[in-house]
Amino acid sequence: MELTTCEMCSEHNGDITCSCGCKFCEPCFTNLHLRRHPEHRAGGNTKSQAFWNWATDRWANFSDALVRATLFKADEAAKWFGLQTDRLENGRSITSIAETDRLRNLMEISLHFESQSPNRQFPSLTSFVGDTGAGKSTLIRALIFHSEKANKFDPLEAPVAGAQSGSSALISTTGEVNLYLDPNTFGSESPIFYADCEGMLGSSNPVASQHQTQWMHRSERYLVETEDGKPVDRSTAAKTLYPRFLYMFSDVVCYVTRSTRAWPDSAIRLLNWSMTGAQGNINQHSLPALIIILNGPTVENEAWVSDDYEAVTKDFFKAVDSEIDANAKIRELAEKHGDKSMRGLFNRSFSSVHVHYIPLHGFCILGTSLTIMQQTARLAQRIRVDSARVQSRRAAAWTRFDTRQLSLVVEYAFRHLGSRTTEPFDFSSLRQQLLIPQTAEANISEFLGHCLKGGVEERFERTAAVLGSCILRQSLYARDNDMWLVPSSFVNEDMQGICNRAITDFLDHNLQCAFVDPDSSERCVNTKFGHAIGHQSEAGSLLNPGLFVHGAFDSARFVSAVQGSIDRTMKHINAKNPASRQEWRRFAAERQRVRLASLRQLGGYPDHLSSKLSVLGSTRRRDVSHTSVCYGCLFGRPEYALPCGHVLCLPCLEDFDRTDPSARYPGVFVHKECIICAASTGEGWPYKAQVRPDLAGLRVLSLDGGGVRGIIELKLLERLETQIGLGLPIGSFFDFIMGTSAGTSNPGGIIALGIGIQGRDASSCTSLYRDICRDGFKPKTGTKAPVVGWVARWCRGSIYKTSAMESALNTAFIGKTPKTVYGMSNQVRVAITTTVREQGGLIANYNRGGSGRYLNSELPLWKAARCTSAAPMYFEPRTHAGFTCRDGGLTDNNPLQLAVNECKKIWQNNVEFDVIISIGSGRASAEQKKPESWKVLPNWLRELFQTLISTMNGENAWQRFIRDQEPRIKNRASRMNVVFASDVEPALDAFSKVDSMERLANTFLFRGSSVGGDFAPIVGECKLTLVGQLADRLRASMYFFQLGSITKHNGIYAVTGWIGCRLGPGEEALLALIRRTNFFQVKSTHYPLLARAGDSAFRLDVDFNQQDVDAAIRIDVSFAGAAHLVSISGFPLTLRVSLPSRSACPVPSCRPIAFSGLTRCHRLSVHTGTSAGTTSPL
Repeated sequence: MELTTCEMCSEHNGDITCSCGCKFCEPCFTNLHLRRHPEHRAGGNTKSQAFWNWATDRWANFSDALVRATLFKADEAAKWFGLQTDRLENGRSITSIAETDRLRNLMEISLHFESQSPNRQFPSLTSFVGDTGAGKSTLIRALIFHSEKANKFDPLEAPVAGAQSGSSALISTTGEVNLYLDPNTFGSESPIFYADCEGMLGSSNPVASQHQTQWMHRSERYLVETEDGKPVDRSTAAKTLYPRFLYMFSDVVCYVTRSTRAWPDSAIRLLNWSMTGAQGNINQHSLPALIIILNGPTVENEAWVSDDYEAVTKDFFKAVDSEIDANAKIRELAEKHGDKSMRGLFNRSFSSVHVHYIPLHGFCILGTSLTIMQQTARLAQRIRVDSARVQSRRAAAWTRFDTRQLSLVVEYAFRHLGSRTTEPFDFSSLRQQLLIPQTAEANISEFLGHCLKGGVEERFERTAAVLGSCILRQSLYARDNDMWLVPSSFVNEDMQGICNRAITDFLDHNLQCAFVDPDSSERCVNTKFGHAIGHQSEAGSLLNPGLFVHGAFDSARFVSAVQGSIDRTMKHINAKNPASRQEWRRFAAERQRVRLASLRQLGGYPDHLSSKLSVLGSTRRRDVSHTSVCYGCLFGRPEYALPCGHVLCLPCLEDFDRTDPSARYPGVFVHKECIICAASTGEGWPYKAQVRPDLAGLRVLSLDGGGVRGIIELKLLERLETQIGLGLPIGSFFDFIMGTSAGTSNPGGIIALGIGIQGRDASSCTSLYRDICRDGFKPKTGTKAPVVGWVARWCRGSIYKTSAMESALNTAFIGKTPKTVYGMSNQVRVAITTTVREQGGLIANYNRGGSGRYLNSELPLWKAARCTSAAPMYFEPRTHAGFTCRDGGLTDNNPLQLAVNECKKIWQNNVEFDVIISIGSGRASAEQKKPESWKVLPNWLRELFQTLISTMNGENAWQRFIRDQEPRIKNRASRMNVVFASDVEPALDAFSKVDSMERLANTFLFRGSSVGGDFAPIVGECKLTLVGQLADRLRASMYFFQLGSITKHNGIYAVTGWIGCRLGPGEEALLALIRRTNFFQVKSTHYPLLARAGDSAFRLDVDFNQQDVDAAIRIDVSFAGAAHLVSISGFPLTLRVSLPSRSACPVPSCRPIAFSGLTRCHRLSVHTGTSAGTTSPL
């Protein structure tokens, strides 16, 4: 900028511009010029003038159209969402809300902005709304430029300022809604984002839309339903959809207006805008703050820039209060709510109202760049203060959304708005969908919310009866066998505390307000914590101001009813003279079945006709199919998906088994109807589930990532499957499978989903893989070009088209059931890895997710495959459940240790492994080459990518695993990983080498391993390769031992039981297994396998004696043609392990629920005696 000397002394720079237009240095202006002309004012200085030039985008305004077009094109990256209409060839059109990744990208960058940036952040949204030409974009530019930390950003993103003159000044500058960061708060615990919305009345062709034509092609679409056959246009969206959305999520709403004569009209428009937003929501826990900005009016008042910050607020409302008498609609609202001022009406929709003044540049005395800059600084401070206050209120009501939750909530909101439903957005139900119950109190509170909604008195007693049955069943699992079953002991002081805390949470967040409007007879639907706006009807209309009205719910009476239910149930069961704790449990379950049916008749539980799975975007209370609470017992973690969609925990699977007692078999349970909704007809019924028998060991498969090198893993699994020789898919031989991916075709992840969840054989998975490679890898234009390809990759974000991969994955998984991840349909638990920020995450079929490292698993298989396969530079990341998911191999490319840790977490101390198999995708002496454009990645992501490439072969992780594990685990672990002939490992997308890698995997020789000792899985001379040994061990694991009794005679234990099989009667695989089996050896005794037809359940009675409880007990099987013996599942073991531990619990379902220090424990049917020939229950 050209320097001008002081016009008075001609020695110093003229930094200060006087209101008279002259320039002076500071001493001359203050000491000389102002004394002579006291009516003059400082018009600004170099700093303030630079601020004004940047805020108004001065140079762009005066330059040619090409420059402005370039600015608008660059600003397209800031597009967040907007209405989009696509014209079809047949003349029809599809209207949708198009949302870009702008919000998610800003939130992710904020998390990594500085080294001290918090890992958990709570974004705050400030929305700028107002009429066209009011100067919203210019204000946001001013706020961004004046930030103290603005110099940390290059380029500094800000809106293109509106034209100051000409035809462009008469139409909207911003099209749709753009989003910008506040430099001062970016990277902090609560970063503020500015939403720049197009004018309130909408515009058919905003200036920006003439230049921004690509953003909608990289957006997520949410269909907007027509209303009475009429499509939604841009004007309707600006008047209805945008206000409802921005009001929902804004902590601060800045309404910008200019003309003083239009203040009353502006106030009415703003009131209508806020009513549209407020009445589109119910159960809103906190209201946004409102700042009305008088931006450059042709009137000024020095009091408005004084230390009296409320001066302009008082003057503004004094000017508009006359509208209460003049406007019929406003007068009706005021009379209804008892308000006597416009400010009072605004307070119905906002938590605070403040009016701020920005002078008109060049107008009178105050219109200087310095004063404008000072008022901008005041506005920024006001926004920060109001934002912090609203955020604090949200935190107190547990509705302060972090980055993950906000991303997810936004998705819910867009789906809700697109449906054009007349139902308001329910924040209470939204809270139910976001918060995952982690304690017994939270479970019971959610249960009460479902059962008592809309019918407290009618369902009071029956709800208490069901809860009583649940507590009784929980206690029967948790208590020691020698505890007295006394009714009063179940609802003890601890349980009363749990119930009281659950009831308090229910009363705060779920119980409906008891207020009934005297005029309309409509009842308020808001809860206690969702009552910020007052009383609202079911349609969202404001009924009346007022606080929450408590109903007649009596907490003490409810707890007493629960205790009475337990008393009656125990008397009923005791009359049947149950012989064991297991019979107590079954009788209690049958009693609960009756009570659930009774509650279902009153609408407290869903029935099979009305129970429908809720769709994403519905803010009705979460259906009991979509919850982390088992609605069969309230205390277990639901894992097993019934045909109707409801999910049960393992104890409920056992207790509600409808198998005839004479036909019951270990690990097999049959349900003829759903215990929750009573569904019993249709595909999948009766439902049969298989679980791991009590004394069986765990069989674990861990699959590395490796891009197209995944063909190696598939061919090794094919070899293993063929060698086993039972005609079963390879996944049938495992209890836990974990897969990860690295790069492109997500080998570990897709294999785990295919063989584990869908039960595919290895051969069909190979075919699946080839189809994905053929159809999913479509390079973007220029990204594979020699020399300059890296430039195209940098500009286009990834090498391959994401849409092509998603289409290929969808096609691959759509043809077989199940099609979604969550809910186990067979015995195998499956988890795949993904990377969220720098942390590893899991998507698992046994955990609904939403807390800890578990991501929500209620998603289609193809989306899960995408979440684990988005390697940087190869594919764009995938957004799921509020997270930006990248390749799982970035953190756990060899997930073996993670798999074992997960097993320990699920089964805790009751973990004994039969076999642990780790399969890699090949190794060589040198790692693969990195793509040339990898250095353009952000620093944090570049480090992860470097780790991925350097650890692709997984061998370092395997060596660490073997080094750190105790013998009982590492002696059961094996690794299969081929060695490439080349010194350099193939690249993740080396498609040309797939055939050669397949041949290598088919022929590579793995030497057999030898583990000696009493606890070795194989004894005797074994000449098999590693593949043959593993095949024998997996085949032998289909046999298990069922303990009958243990009787102690003078220090010697006599053990009886029988050998069973995981394969059911009549299965071809059982016949094949029997044909390959010679005999069993129990300790040193042979048990020949007599001729069996295989049409009945396999059972071979055995018995043995044992004195040393720590000595190895072997039960082995001999297969045809083999000189060696192989241990059956769970063996060798010691007698100490076979005895039930009072602290161990083999039921994985009970793990996540904290229940006052108690744990549910499923106990084995075991007996012992203290003297010769006698027995007594443990």
